[in-house]
Amino acid sequence: MINSKKKGFTIVELVIVIAVIAILAAVLIPTFSNLVKKANLANDQSMIRNMNTTLTTSEILENGFEYAGDAIEALNNNGFTGKYTPYSSKHYYGYSLENNKMYLINDENEVIYPDNKVQVSNLWMLWSNNAIDKVANATKYVLLVNIDGEGGYYTTHFDDGINYTLDLNGHFISVESTLTNVTAINGVVISGAQKGEGIVEMTTIDANDIVADATIENKVFNYTETLRQKVEGTSNVTYKNCYFYNWKGEGKGVLNNNLTFDSCVFIDASSYVFNIQSDGSYKGTFTVKDCTFTNCARVFNIPLYVLGEDNPGKIIITGNTFNPVTGLNRSFMQLCYQKVSGATDASAKGYMNIIISDNIFTGIATSQAGLITINEGLIPQSNLSTAYITCSNNKIASSVSNDKYVVNDDGKPNSDWNDTYNIETFKQELIKKISGK
Repeated sequence: MINSKKKGFTIVELVIVIAVIAILAAVLIPTFSNLVKKANLANDQSMIRNMNTTLTTSEILENGFEYAGDAIEALNNNGFTGKYTPYSSKHYYGYSLENNKMYLINDENEVIYPDNKVQVSNLWMLWSNNAIDKVANATKYVLLVNIDGEGGYYTTHFDDGINYTLDLNGHFISVESTLTNVTAINGVVISGAQKGEGIVEMTTIDANDIVADATIENKVFNYTETLRQKVEGTSNVTYKNCYFYNWKGEGKGVLNNNLTFDSCVFIDASSYVFNIQSDGSYKGTFTVKDCTFTNCARVFNIPLYVLGEDNPGKIIITGNTFNPVTGLNRSFMQLCYQKVSGATDASAKGYMNIIISDNIFTGIATSQAGLITINEGLIPQSNLSTAYITCSNNKIASSVSNDKYVVNDDGKPNSDWNDTYNIETFKQELIKKISGK
């Protein structure tokens, strides 16, 4: 007779299995944890090495750094933006201006890599207005963001009677209470700190202050949609010596408005600073001269020609300093085409008069497509022409190779275009113009 009873585990057997699993877990979990810690530490050390290699090269190219913020900006220009949080928990990156090196600080506030010959108190730490940014014994910080409004963690962590120095790195402080124990350098102070070396004192702009036929000077523009619409929609205005933060040009562009940006600074733009396209008319003159663009995802989107506009306006880009853009596969300038409302392919077509002169291109980021990109929407491609583009006296960093001067949209190959002859001819002609060769 077959025994139909199923045999299961006894309690003793289950207890033994559970005990074995517990023993294995007790042995393996700490091992895995240590492996993760070692891997994170190795990643941090690798990041420090990469940053220091970049800093050494940048220091030579720029003949040294005046401020710690200049070094951080050099790292930003080479693709390190957003990479300043160590992999290891409760660790920090700090910078020595004297040695031009980044260092790794452990969870006991000890400098551990690449050596331990400096003290935390001599390093510039990085501040993004988070509680975790505060480092014991550190009294010098480089700002990665603007400090605005009530101040948040800024007033909470710096209002303790200890003397601090904040390198604003071009950013601004604007909080209600001024901390007398905090000295700001290298940026813009509206309120909130004592003013030290390299500080510009400004006030913020109110949208109601922007009126036609005016010159607006020494103002801070911190992006809002209302403010953007007022800037782009008000005619015949010159903005001089102003700071524009997080600026986003959403389009309206030249149109019939004559706008001039003279000696302005643009910082931390997450989209186009100037997106010069619309379905309206293009009759005005748009001038950007002697401005500086720093830590911007991209700068210009420019119509090469306009359907439905037989005599479009003029775009003048002269005397500016372009630091590398942060946007993936982006450029300083993208050339596109545009058409006014109701225009068809059979409509009249006119070329924008584009002047690009006396600009400085300090380099390109590793993630950057090139200096100028050509949007594949320039159809029909037989319309491609450099006849209305004037270039002269532009200075391009020697680190930028010729094949990066003019590239296709998002770095796409010529094979993506229907007419590879015209696009390649156009690119070569524009390369000669922009390089002056």
